[in-house]
Amino acid sequence: MNYCTLICDIKESRKLKNREAVQYQIIDMLNKANTRFKSDIISPFLITIGDEWEGLLKHPCDYRKILSFFRECMPGVRFYSGIGIGDISIHNFKLPVNQLDGPSFHIARQAIKYAKMHDLPVVVLFDDWNNL
Repeated sequence: MNYCTLICDIKESRKLKNREAVQYQIIDMLNKANTRFKSDIISPFLITIGDEWEGLLKHPCDYRKILSFFRECMPGVRFYSGIGIGDISIHNFKLPVNQLDGPSFHIARQAIKYAKMHDLPVVVLFDDWNNL
């Protein structure tokens, strides 16, 4: 079964003059997103590292609506998004998203690294992307 892992990371966050305020903005935004998009979410969004957040979604889902919501909540703040679509190996959804694992997460991590390397706002990769 496929899932959609969505990882976002703020671009050049160390240069933000209001970094602390943005951190609180992210927390508020994720709480709202977890409520608003509950029907699409398998494991709720949470901050994983500093200004990076991730969540696990059903597949298929309209992740574009979620990304648009993030942009609306954080006007003027640019961020990268890496989306990985594939299976997962840990299916205990009582665990927080940062304790889950599997190809969908690995692919999303590759996608966000690629986005940063090529300065792209969004990169979507599938579990068989190497065979495309």
